[in-house]
Amino acid sequence: MQLTLIHNEHKFTIDSKQSIDISIPYNFNGEQPNFYDVDKGRLSPLKTDEQSWSVAHGASCNVPEISMNIHCTGTHTESVGHLLKNPGNIGSILTDTFIPTLLVTAEPHKFELYNESYHYPVQNDEVVISFDSIKLQIEKYIDFSPTALIIRTIPNNDNKKSLRFNASPPPFFTNDALQYIAQLGIHHLIVDIPSVDRMSDDGILGNHRIFWGDGKNPQCDVNSDSKKTITEMAFIPNSVEDGIYFVNIQIPHFVCDAAPSRPLLFPILK
Repeated sequence: MQLTLIHNEHKFTIDSKQSIDISIPYNFNGEQPNFYDVDKGRLSPLKTDEQSWSVAHGASCNVPEISMNIHCTGTHTESVGHLLKNPGNIGSILTDTFIPTLLVTAEPHKFELYNESYHYPVQNDEVVISFDSIKLQIEKYIDFSPTALIIRTIPNNDNKKSLRFNASPPPFFTNDALQYIAQLGIHHLIVDIPSVDRMSDDGILGNHRIFWGDGKNPQCDVNSDSKKTITEMAFIPNSVEDGIYFVNIQIPHFVCDAAPSRPLLFPILK
């Protein structure tokens, strides 16, 4: 089914059957990405006094129980509740169906190569996503006025779908990069790394605070009413070209700060 969407008084056409799934399939009991070496997500049959509820074990149907770490083992979308005493309700925040989106590719480089800042001490050889590395790509499409931004990092290998990030520390954004993204008016940020912040920043989560706060200060109080979201651990295939799209971020309605998610990317028809 073809749909016509109006954004900034311009009409765009998408095909509802031509979506690109940019989530990592959640493989219970199998390979998963892992942040902070947490327990893997697991699926097991319900067990009662008389029965293990699995067809493979002789039951009439499967009744699985799951255990998972939302933030650390797969594609997920989080809200400002991630930083609040009241974690909130991600399902009531994410209500946009088709979001005007820009996809760009960034190559992380060593921190020492940039005259940019971070709110916590960074070694010169740590790898970061800088303001300089995303600015030119974004400016090519700035007239589209996207409200969602997807950033794919390179190299972009399939091992991202099962990487143990403690053994292979991921890149993270400089404060300058997040300040730029916030100032663009981006409401939904989608990345293929496990966090927009450094793995360890003394619990400040300064880039998260910039995005959900005043757009400038990594030490600021966040806006508890913010409707912005951050999606982490996405995977964008190399075959998907940089450019403008619409995205539908699918989540279960969890009353929680975050939920597993499945962003679907819709190309704009010529």
